[in-house]
Amino acid sequence: MNDERDKLLDNLFSALRTEAPGTAAAEEYFEARVMALIEERSTGQALVSLWSWRLIPWFALIVVMIGIGSAIYDPVRSLDMFASFANGYEEYQATNLLAGG
Repeated sequence: MNDERDKLLDNLFSALRTEAPGTAAAEEYFEARVMALIEERSTGQALVSLWSWRLIPWFALIVVMIGIGSAIYDPVRSLDMFASFANGYEEYQATNLLAGG
């Protein structure tokens, strides 16, 4: 009884080996699937760039508000363009030189 089953399985496997595999199901709508995949991947990148372009005005508004705030509320205002670079540095150098530090 076991031999009959083995022969039957051997016959089935040999029939499967000789028959060409059917690729019609895999080929059906192949172009549509590829185009959908390409579109899906491209829309992901488009969303990131779309959001970045939408956020630029808000970032510019924040920068302008900080600039206006720093211009209005600056307690030490000087007309000297380089005052912020040398503010207190000369006194620090003189103190350091006289104190020997």
